[in-house]
Amino acid sequence: MDDEPRQSPQPMQLSRRTNAVKIHAQPIVRPERLSDQVIESLRSDVESGRVQPGARLPSEKELTESFNVSRTVIREAIWRLQADGLVVSRQGSGIYVTHPSEVVRSFRLGLQDAKSKTSTRELYELRIGVESQAASLAAQRRTKGDLTALEKLLKVLSSSGHDLQSGVQADVRFHHMIAKSSKNVALLRFEEFLASVLTEAVRLARENSSRHEGLTDLALDEHVEIFEAIRQGDPDKARTAMHEHLVRAQGRLGLL
Repeated sequence: MDDEPRQSPQPMQLSRRTNAVKIHAQPIVRPERLSDQVIESLRSDVESGRVQPGARLPSEKELTESFNVSRTVIREAIWRLQADGLVVSRQGSGIYVTHPSEVVRSFRLGLQDAKSKTSTRELYELRIGVESQAASLAAQRRTKGDLTALEKLLKVLSSSGHDLQSGVQADVRFHHMIAKSSKNVALLRFEEFLASVLTEAVRLARENSSRHEGLTDLALDEHVEIFEAIRQGDPDKARTAMHEHLVRAQGRLGLL
């Protein structure tokens, strides 16, 4: 047995700066949202002529089964196709591909990037004007059926928790229902036109809230305040509640 004392290994000497190894990295491509894929498929059918003008699209249930997606995905896709003037809804009949004679020259917001800070701020400024008025009119004109629908959507918002897709759709539908309750057709049509960019704005807001404890609950409380003002038939209170909700949403997104 070797009785000589063992020598401690010398620590490895590292230079202050070494050359980094080269890696073969490919840019990460974010997957398309399901609604974008549905829109692209339906748009291709319409623009290629495979689906002729005047043709009725399959029902929501049939589209859900065909694309193997949820009803909320199909609703978002249809809203956005309506906003682009490719399809039109005929009450009690269904969704139809627009005929050239029905197509109205599309109005464009001109937002270069719906996710940019400037575009999001401009959209919220527009929403404050339009949706505050919608809430005020809804408080004056809502029916019992409107209140029931709004209350159901509040329950979905409350139970959505961290389910982003469910929360976004319920949020958008809540604001859409308020526009519908205003009984102003022009206002409702404009809200439907905003559907695509509105969905993206709501998605950004809810994603941000989910990263900060308590913000999702705070946003829910604001929706409840709007509902209560409409239920009470107080137009001024409803206008203020909607205005404050959207201003606070701007603040939560760092837009103020």
